[in-house]
Amino acid sequence: MAKWLDKNLHQFDILHIHGLYRFPVTYAAWQARRAGVPHLITPHGSLDPFLYKQSRYNLPLKRLYERLFDFPNLNHAGAIHYTAKEEAERASSLGLLAKTVIVPNGIDWESYEDLPEKGLFRKRLGIEAQTPLALFLGRINFKKGLDLLVPAFSRVARRTPAARLAVVGPDNEGYGAKVRGWCRQECLGDRVFFVDYLGPDEVKQAYVDADVFVLPSYTENFGMTVVEAMACGCPVVISDQVNIWREVQEGGGVVVGLDVEAIAEAIVEVLSDSEKARERGAGGRAFVRERYAWPRIVEELTRVYESIIAESPRKGPGHRQPER
Repeated sequence: MAKWLDKNLHQFDILHIHGLYRFPVTYAAWQARRAGVPHLITPHGSLDPFLYKQSRYNLPLKRLYERLFDFPNLNHAGAIHYTAKEEAERASSLGLLAKTVIVPNGIDWESYEDLPEKGLFRKRLGIEAQTPLALFLGRINFKKGLDLLVPAFSRVARRTPAARLAVVGPDNEGYGAKVRGWCRQECLGDRVFFVDYLGPDEVKQAYVDADVFVLPSYTENFGMTVVEAMACGCPVVISDQVNIWREVQEGGGVVVGLDVEAIAEAIVEVLSDSEKARERGAGGRAFVRERYAWPRIVEELTRVYESIIAESPRKGPGHRQPER
């Protein structure tokens, strides 16, 4: 890759780099600086202060690596691209010099235009159509707030005995054993279903069948699953540590702090008022279509590219006006 970049990078008008702390992206940014090619960097949440506090992220070698390589690359970029205002604000304490641009992630709305029929995911779980169903969908990971969700759902179950919780997602780190242990401690028994993997169509079936989607994360750079759930008309409850929480709230989602009781109350609120839940679901679906469909995102990102290219002092064979 390094040899290919050395030979070909000058042919491009702009380079968009995704991520930090890896040789390919570090070298690409360094080579762009060296060749005078305009570039921007998308950190994808890796500058979040929460991750700095975690021991496995806060290694001296990693801190040295960023000071010697990644921070200079960021400071010399045409822009740092964040996917949410909250993400940019959280990284502001680092004092990076490059300008900030905010363009969210997008979804292919056409794939959400016609949703799956109801009942397929519930049939898989073996539960009735009228059974209140909460859904968590994502990696089974410490940062997702499952240590808050399990006791919160225990409170929900005491108030709504028929309620069930589906925990869907890959357990690549063995964290699921802890989650199952918390469920046993809370005596949840057969009230919680664990599903390791769902294909793309099956994921939509889960969103469509759930009465509420819950993501009480300690940190979440963007939260694509939240947007996907809303696109399927599912009401959502998320923590205020999901970086798009302000946008989600604007779209009718329920936002709470990292508090077990608050999470439980929010879930009960959604489950107990089906008419209001339908309104939230319909409003969220319309909001996502307006805010996060790809055509709008492409236009925003295109304007960012054009601005960076126009501001670049670069002159040479690869410099030309970009075609829209």
